Amino acid sequence: MANGVTPTTRWTPSSTRTPRPRRAWAERGLWALAGAIAGGLGVAWYMRPAPPAAAPPDPLRTPPQQYDWTVPPGPEFPLPPYARHLAGVVIVLDPGHVGQRDPGGNWKRGPTGLREAEVNLRVAQFLREFLEAAGAKVVLTRERDRSLDLPDKEDLRQRVETANRVRADLLLSIHHNACDDPQVNYTTVFYHGHPPASLASVAAGRHLLTGLHDALRLPTHLPCALVSDFVVHENNGFAVLREADVPAVLCEASFHSNPQEEARLRDPVYNRREAYGLFLGLARWAAAGLPRVRLIEPADGKVRRGGSVIVELDDGLSGRGGWAADQSKILPDSVVVKLAGQIVRPRLELAKRRLQVTVPRAQRRGPCELHVDFANVFGQAVLQPRLRLQVVD
Repeated sequence: MANGVTPTTRWTPSSTRTPRPRRAWAERGLWALAGAIAGGLGVAWYMRPAPPAAAPPDPLRTPPQQYDWTVPPGPEFPLPPYARHLAGVVIVLDPGHVGQRDPGGNWKRGPTGLREAEVNLRVAQFLREFLEAAGAKVVLTRERDRSLDLPDKEDLRQRVETANRVRADLLLSIHHNACDDPQVNYTTVFYHGHPPASLASVAAGRHLLTGLHDALRLPTHLPCALVSDFVVHENNGFAVLREADVPAVLCEASFHSNPQEEARLRDPVYNRREAYGLFLGLARWAAAGLPRVRLIEPADGKVRRGGSVIVELDDGLSGRGGWAADQSKILPDSVVVKLAGQIVRPRLELAKRRLQVTVPRAQRRGPCELHVDFANVFGQAVLQPRLRLQVVD
C-alpha cells in the first residue's frame, strides 16, 4: 500500500498464465468422441428399416371365439330401407296377460317376481315406436298395466274384436313363456289351427321368428319353432288367435322362468332389443309383399245364380313399380278358390291380375263366402282372402 491507496488488480498476459493440466484436454477429447459415437448410433437407429406392419386379420380365418352367437349386438336400432313398405300397414299389438297388478289376479311371474304383463307392455310400446317411425298404423289393445276390470274371457274378446274391427293386416300378441325347468329358454311363434287354414299367419310368423332369433341370440333353438297352437290346446288353440278374423300370431320370445333371462328382461334396453327383432321381422314381412284381393263385379256383392264374379288380384309387389313391374308375381299353381266351402275352377287372367268365378245355378240364395287365396314369389299369402257375397235370383 503506497500513499494509503490500495493497488488495483492488473491484467496478466497469457504468456504469463499458469497452463492447464493435459488431463483436462484429454477428458474433453473423450467426451467429444463419445458424442460422435452416440450421434452415429442415433443416425444408424433412425435410418434402420421400420419393422413390418402387422398383417390385417384374414376374414377367411376368423378366430373361433368370434363365432359366439350369444354375444348381443350393440344398442343401436336403425331402420332398414326396406322398412318403408310398412307405411300404411295396420298392425294391432296385444300385450298379453293384463290385470296382473291387482291382488287376486292371474299372476305370471319370474323367479324373483318380475311380472310378464309388465314386460309384454314395455316390448309392445317400444315396438309401436319403431313401427310408427316406419309409417305403419299401430293400435295397442291396452296402454296400461291393468285390465278393465272385466272377466278374463270378456277382456280377451274385446282385445280380439279390436283387431277385427279395424280389419288389421296383422294381430301380434306379445308374450313370454314359463315352465318348471329353470334351464329352458327358447323362442316360439304360434299360428292357429292347421297351416292351410292360416297361410297369411304362417308367413308373418316365419319372418317374426327370424327377427327374434337375430335380435335375442338365445343359445337354444327348437327344431321347428313355428308351430300350431293345437300343440298347446288340441283342436282348440289360443282364443286370441282362434277368434281373430285377420292374420294373427302369438310370440313367446323367451322364458321368464329362466333366472338369467328374467334378469335380462328387467333391462329396458333388452326389451327394446326384443322389440327391434319383432320390428325387423315385420319389416321383412312387409317387404316380401302383402297380397290382397278385391271384389270388382258386382261391386255391391249381390250376384245372381249363374252369374259371374270378378276379383282383382294384388300380389303386393307389382304395384311398387320398378323392374318387371308389368309382370305378375303370383304363382299360378298356388291359386285356390272356394265358393261356400267348395273348391271351384276360376278363369284366371294373370296378365290382367284378376280371375272370374261363375256362381252355380244350384247355389242356395242368401249370404255366401268366396275364398280367394294365392302366394306371391316370396310365398306370402292373401291377408284377407274371404269375400262376402249375397246370392239372389
